[in-house]
Amino acid sequence: MKKIYLSACLAAFLLGGTSCLNDEFLDKYPIDKETENTVFTTYDNFKMYAWGLYNKTLIAYQNYPQAGDISDMLYDSNDARGIAWVNNRMSPSNVSADIWTFDFIRQVNLMLDNIDNSQMTEKDKAHWRGVGYFFRAHGYFELLKKFGDLPWLEHVVGTNDVDILYAKQDSREVVANHMLENLLYAEENIKAQGDGDNTVNPNVVRALISRFGLYEGTWRKYHGSVDNIDGSKYLEASVKASQKLIDQNLGLMADYDDVFNSLSLKGQSSILLYREYLENEKGKGHDLTQRTTGERLYEGSKKLVEHYLCSDGKPISTSAVYEGDNTVYDEFRNRDLRLYYTICPPYKVTVSTDLSHWEYTDEAVEREYIDMMGKLTKNNQERKMLPLKKTTSYIANIPNLTAVKVSGVDTQTGYFMYKYYNALPGADKGEVQGTDGPIFRMGEVLVNHAEAMFELGRFDQAVADATINKLRARAGVAAMTVNAIGSDFDTLRDKDVAPVLWEIRRERCSELMGSGFRFDDIKRWKKGEYLNEQPVGVKINNIGDYNSEALAKSLYKGTDMPRYVNCVTYIERPNPGWEDKCYLYPIPLKQTVLNENLVQNPGWK
Repeated sequence: MKKIYLSACLAAFLLGGTSCLNDEFLDKYPIDKETENTVFTTYDNFKMYAWGLYNKTLIAYQNYPQAGDISDMLYDSNDARGIAWVNNRMSPSNVSADIWTFDFIRQVNLMLDNIDNSQMTEKDKAHWRGVGYFFRAHGYFELLKKFGDLPWLEHVVGTNDVDILYAKQDSREVVANHMLENLLYAEENIKAQGDGDNTVNPNVVRALISRFGLYEGTWRKYHGSVDNIDGSKYLEASVKASQKLIDQNLGLMADYDDVFNSLSLKGQSSILLYREYLENEKGKGHDLTQRTTGERLYEGSKKLVEHYLCSDGKPISTSAVYEGDNTVYDEFRNRDLRLYYTICPPYKVTVSTDLSHWEYTDEAVEREYIDMMGKLTKNNQERKMLPLKKTTSYIANIPNLTAVKVSGVDTQTGYFMYKYYNALPGADKGEVQGTDGPIFRMGEVLVNHAEAMFELGRFDQAVADATINKLRARAGVAAMTVNAIGSDFDTLRDKDVAPVLWEIRRERCSELMGSGFRFDDIKRWKKGEYLNEQPVGVKINNIGDYNSEALAKSLYKGTDMPRYVNCVTYIERPNPGWEDKCYLYPIPLKQTVLNENLVQNPGWK
């Protein structure tokens, strides 16, 4: 999305004179002479202004995509408390006022308020109104997930609009309903081709409806209706939007890893919108791969590894091809291919003294997954080639346990999350990378549709074949047979979740892990208690040399879960545990002082 890189100078000027870094843009638009009346005149004026909306809200690899998954399955190795800090982090005095911000909503409304007086045709006005509605709904969705009730701002708010500035929030239903109305208008009125390749078009709008409708519909099912309105209309909207996308046969990229580690996603029909990054261009690339193996390590729990299906389509508790977890090599055999692309498989090599060369050990099992990844990525071996490399040094073995994070890919659980790792040229040297970042893709739409259809009571084999089984075929997993899933299909299932729904949620986890969805999913399902579970890592007994067995045992702090009694338990058990008030953020203290009419979210003082 090269166009995203154009700076939003006009927006910055109109919003208060924020500096602009794009000199070329300044040459074309002398902002000292611009006013609303001259900025918002022609189609091209609106098009140029809108690039700032893309740049501000549709981000991919600038932040840590994994951060949204930190919960019951993924952890930040820099913090041994796991998710336990969530309660304190979310106190009203600690929540940044920057989170409760409507600057972006104002930026969109500034454009929307100037459409009617422009020189555009009515059709073009409807198009840009639709684009504005899409971006406004996208901005509100992020706020809605955090705060629930919000002030709905239809127009730019001025300093004299005291009745708006100091009003109580609108209810969640008012906000969500406006969002849905805006998105349905956008779907109908945005041009079929948008404004060119990789811009907002009706399919991108449908993808957001698919995501938002599922979230809001299930939130209301599990948390209760809002203004006596349940979530069915949002689930129906999600299903309708997803179905329109599925009916177009947009397919999937053949290799799961290609979705996240390709230098270009251009022309991929299943990638509905993506962030385009450029190699070795400061400000236009990202350093996610370097950060994955360096400053910000994420690691999975044993629960995550166990959550992936076996190749026969059954969970580890009932699969005939699961080889157990006596060793981590056994644990990874015959599994969903997405596991191998998300959690680094085990291996061990002999590395030279200067760490710049490596060779196989004598043990065939220790090279098993090096050979396997070479075959899996035979067309793109530079992506997930093992052994791992950090700068100019090879990592001798995975798991690579350590009691204290030092460098490289040392972990506390032994399950290194390396979804965005690749060995493309320059990645190992910390150079700016140009792998594109998906924002909306069919993989998500398919799991959205499966779940929404189940919640509406319409999930059957035909739906499974059109959604989950498309994903399983790519993942090397046997197809789901809906009628075969009974109460004993997975003996480790959360017994409060219906067996088929459990499998649908499992598929969602497998497809989206590391893309930022898990914590939001747990909140909308009202399953915060998952975060009270003791996080555990690799099994200690019979593990061989993971730095040393003594070190592995030193990381064991104890657990009251018999299944995991011999597993690494470096990360502390959450204390305090999950509190239900954390399903929503508190309104920041500063905001409640400025506006005493704001109503604090439940449970927060």
